[in-house]
Amino acid sequence: MNKTDTIRILLADAQPVYREGIRSLLVNQENPYVIQEAGNTDEFKHVLQTYYPDILILDYNPAFFSPDVVSAVPALIPSCKVIIISSQQTKAHILRSLELNVYCYLTKECEKQELQEAITGALQGRKKYAPFIVDLLLDDRRNTSFSTTILTGKETAIIQQIASGKANKEIAAALNLSPHTVHTHRKNIMKKLNVHSAVGLASFAIENGLVT
Repeated sequence: MNKTDTIRILLADAQPVYREGIRSLLVNQENPYVIQEAGNTDEFKHVLQTYYPDILILDYNPAFFSPDVVSAVPALIPSCKVIIISSQQTKAHILRSLELNVYCYLTKECEKQELQEAITGALQGRKKYAPFIVDLLLDDRRNTSFSTTILTGKETAIIQQIASGKANKEIAAALNLSPHTVHTHRKNIMKKLNVHSAVGLASFAIENGLVT
């Protein structure tokens, strides 16, 4: 994507002051962002279905945004990259959010440059997470001892692809498998390793030297 391309962004946050703050960080960037906002599930559904955003910047709060609607975003708009910006730092909330296959998870204290790098990276297929999230997941992994020998060769290849930020379709193409087969392997790997997200798989891969 070059600088002349229009990048459609949907800001979904129940608090107008935070939406205004994020918008203020983005409006002066060189990239031509076109920004829409949503403060609840109804607004979210309407904008999502009429706007087809390239980037969804979301404060995932199930009280304001229906989990069913939010979790359907990847299927409705496969090209949409999800970025979470949240003040929530509990493990349960983080894991629930990461199940959306987000490309970035930042805190609401993030700097302007961090947000811009997250958007640029997501558009290029790269994932980025706040350091405390990686630390949290790595600490969780250290509480349970696993050996890479419990993984088959195919599973190891898939986890390496996941750690590089690739989606199921990309992994399927790279390994000459069907997307359904990759999805099945992914579920089996998560069950074996007792992890619940792509970030958890990536942290396992890093910790065990499966990626550099």
